[in-house]
Amino acid sequence: MNRARRMQAVVAVTAGLAVLAGCGSSVDEMIMNPTTKDEIVAKLLADDVAKHDIMTRLTTEDAAKKELAETLLGDTSIKTMAIDKLTADPVQRAAVLQKLIGDPTLRAEVIASVTTDEAIRKELQDALKKALPKKK
Repeated sequence: MNRARRMQAVVAVTAGLAVLAGCGSSVDEMIMNPTTKDEIVAKLLADDVAKHDIMTRLTTEDAAKKELAETLLGDTSIKTMAIDKLTADPVQRAAVLQKLIGDPTLRAEVIASVTTDEAIRKELQDALKKALPKKK
């Protein structure tokens, strides 16, 4: 009787391992199939917890963040939002301005933009008439 139980346990464990091994390859197969992969991604994104987990993984490593940023900045609406967010933040606004005036090409574009528009040109001329602020 003990021998039969041992044999039954061995068969059950072997069957369990076979099922687990089969699951690993079936996941690989599902990922390789574009239709199945799309279904999996859709279900993951539909689940709030799974979506949060994915976002956390995408924004944890610097390399992944940069890849995500490159992808997002390919969208014009995201670029506009990023510019709005950067220029709304006083610290980032200063960094943007330094970038614009620090690069000769960008500085030339800023000067051309400022001197071409009549209203801005008048404002610029008025500002140039004022004395320079004293350095601290």
